[in-house]
Amino acid sequence: MKSRFLAIHPLIGTRDKPSPIHLQQRSPYYWWWAYLKRNNEYLDCCEKKGVGSLATLYADFGDVRSNEFAEWWGRSEQRGARLFAEKPVELRLKMLASPADWISDWQNNSDVMVVAVNMTIGRRKLQSYFSHLLEDEHKGRRGRIAFGTVQSTALYPLYRNFTISSLKLGIDTYDAWIRNQQLPTTERLPLWAVGECIGLVKNAMPQRGDTKYITADKHNVMTVAVSRYVKQAKAIITNTSLGLFPKSTL
Repeated sequence: MKSRFLAIHPLIGTRDKPSPIHLQQRSPYYWWWAYLKRNNEYLDCCEKKGVGSLATLYADFGDVRSNEFAEWWGRSEQRGARLFAEKPVELRLKMLASPADWISDWQNNSDVMVVAVNMTIGRRKLQSYFSHLLEDEHKGRRGRIAFGTVQSTALYPLYRNFTISSLKLGIDTYDAWIRNQQLPTTERLPLWAVGECIGLVKNAMPQRGDTKYITADKHNVMTVAVSRYVKQAKAIITNTSLGLFPKSTL
């Protein structure tokens, strides 16, 4: 049975014909792996082959130090499905031939609706009845899933809603900030310059003809943006140790 994920899953491809990286990065599960790769506590656990306070997490996520997400995920979704897929739905549709077919566990199960149908009614009319009934009773809603409230059966459910672009910008900003921090103190760039290096805020990039007041305002905007993204990325990275993603508060 094909695995079912609440969020879009990465496309991996085959060893001979791997999928382009953007089809892997379209999924939040790729970014879960990417943020976990930046968690120094977890990397230390990987170095020790799963020994330490994060041993339980390591037993699930394994060694993430490779740059090959596809290998970590598994070509046939072994690890990806085990960690992030929903458990198969046990009951999809069942016709009750007699009262003996009733399952007592359904009594208090709000996920199951039992309907009696008069089969002498025409098919089209019944379809209309079902349509109206589902409209009234089905809890599904159009639009994005609210991951913070949805009832997930995955071993590691997503903590909250997200945008892929924001997750990517968070890592790009964090990596640029780390590279800057690793420079000698006298060579480090101010935060606004770090933001300019990666084009973090498009309308705060320098333009020919900018006055000193416009430049100062753009530097302020870029500084605030870099600080915000770095702070959020740090929190998300830290929370991967707890098996939570993407949780941007500590």
